[in-house]
Amino acid sequence: MEHDRHDEHALRRFDDVQLEAVRSEMIRDRDERLELVIRALVLRAVPVIERVCRKRGTDRALSRAQISKAIEDASVRMLLRLNRPDRQPPVTALAAEIAVACIDAQEPRSPTLPRLATRRPDLRLTNALGDAVNDGRVRPNDWSNS
Repeated sequence: MEHDRHDEHALRRFDDVQLEAVRSEMIRDRDERLELVIRALVLRAVPVIERVCRKRGTDRALSRAQISKAIEDASVRMLLRLNRPDRQPPVTALAAEIAVACIDAQEPRSPTLPRLATRRPDLRLTNALGDAVNDGRVRPNDWSNS
């Protein structure tokens, strides 16, 4: 059974290689329905982009905002790349490659400096009272001398 290449539901049933062939033909023929094929390819690429960005971003100690920014950037780059007329690698490989490039472009957060212990408190009243007890100026409160 031959599928209509221009039917969006039929495009979803194609594998990546078939979609790439349709994409190449549509670019060559300047077909206006190219957007449907590119959308189908990008939808297959987004889970790969998210997985790679989250894993690699976490490993590089990037913030959530930086990881989200890299995911958005990679998705846009994927769209632009698929609009090019030259032959592209398989969608998942291309998505992973672009995601890695977007994550590597982010600067890791600066490592937090170790927190130092607070300075020992200056307990002048307590120290003076302790000195007075030691000198005999003040007697400790004791049950025997109450």
